[in-house]
Amino acid sequence: MQIVLALVVTGSFVTYLMLAPASKPSSETSDGPKRDDAVRAAGPNLVYVQPGHVVEKKLHLTEAQTRSLTVPLAKVTGTVVASLRPGHDKGPDEWQFTDPDVLKNFTEWQKARHDIEFNEKRLTTVHKLVDARVKYLKALEEHAETAGSKGALPEQAVRKAVMDTLAAQLEGQKDVYDAETALWLAQRAKISETLQLEQAGIETELLVSATSEMDIVMAEVPVGTQARVKIGQSCEARFFGISGHVFTGKVNSIVPVMSKERRSLRVLIVIHDPEDLLRPGMFAEIGVGTDAREALVVPIEGVVHVGRDDYVLVATDKPGVWRVAEVRTGEARGHEVEILQGLASGDTVMGDGAILLKPVIVRSLQVAADAGAKAAP
Repeated sequence: MQIVLALVVTGSFVTYLMLAPASKPSSETSDGPKRDDAVRAAGPNLVYVQPGHVVEKKLHLTEAQTRSLTVPLAKVTGTVVASLRPGHDKGPDEWQFTDPDVLKNFTEWQKARHDIEFNEKRLTTVHKLVDARVKYLKALEEHAETAGSKGALPEQAVRKAVMDTLAAQLEGQKDVYDAETALWLAQRAKISETLQLEQAGIETELLVSATSEMDIVMAEVPVGTQARVKIGQSCEARFFGISGHVFTGKVNSIVPVMSKERRSLRVLIVIHDPEDLLRPGMFAEIGVGTDAREALVVPIEGVVHVGRDDYVLVATDKPGVWRVAEVRTGEARGHEVEILQGLASGDTVMGDGAILLKPVIVRSLQVAADAGAKAAP
């Protein structure tokens, strides 16, 4: 009886499975959220948050505001690489450098400058001397030919006058060539030493125009922040060896040679040091771009980092729909960060709580990338 009962129950269950209708597939798949999700990617660079949802209540809205700032656009580290020091025995001021090799290059560069000046004058004098000599011998040659045509001078003397003129021309060409070669070598030597100094972070034109009240500081600017640094910007430097003292200066030049070790650009900054406190080799923290400016700021909590880029959620005219805007940020100031590009004053942005939507932001960016890939030929 037990066996019969077991067979009857099993048969009934199998019959139910065969005759029962198939269940509807779930609208939610592993590929992404459902279309009716309260928080979802609403399209390329768009995020939807259902108004009144528990997630929406955790978000704080704010407005991008314009303020007057003097905080640096970028903070970098720097080193005093050159200082014009008083000369010995009341002589002329002398340059001091952090590296003896730089001093050697600078000495050779100075020598090349003097050689160029000397050889330029020498070449001018050689040209004048050759022209005068050839002109003089040419006049004697013409006089000899005239006298020879009248029989007053033997033919041998006429030929000698012609040969003297040709010899003077040939010797003059050699003298001009030697002078031009010496000038060319001096110019090449100057170019070579200039490149050596630039690779060490020294601008030769700055060495010529500098005074004893300034020092040359070389700052290493990462490639990612190079767009914030411009020639002529004001700077503030705080040296580790001199506490409580702020030095001011300006960006003088951007050396056209990238540092191979740090993959950064070298920026030369002229720091005013009227009290002669700085010495070659001293390290400093430098704030670049301290001029007063009107800047756009947002809460730093509203900036979401995805990969190497920064994004801010901006409200649209549709309720619950936010635009994912890529922005370029400056230095942070407390709980705020400067927006250099990507927003306009008065935009309503998401502040605290934006990080909660990072997965959805990433999804919306992927949707935009997929749409761009499909549209590409």
